[in-house]
Amino acid sequence: MYRKKTWSEYTDDEKEVLRQKVIEADENTPFPPQFAAAYIGKSLHTLQHMRCHQSDGITYSKVGRHVLYRKRHLDEYLDNCEKSCTSSS
Repeated sequence: MYRKKTWSEYTDDEKEVLRQKVIEADENTPFPPQFAAAYIGKSLHTLQHMRCHQSDGITYSKVGRHVLYRKRHLDEYLDNCEKSCTSSS
């Protein structure tokens, strides 16, 4: 029987390979959560939490039981996270 890896079982090298695949892809390419997590530097648990509890989280698609993130939505999320100043004023 096949058991999915937990996020902590992925090596840094494996995460980098996943991240590079997203970087090289077309903006409309869909990716499973492992690729999305590696690309934006979050854990699978964090992505799951965002899907369940944040209405302003990353846009995703659900096909049956499978969650997919398009590269353009990951880039939009990262763009929205950009800050020009860390002061609270």
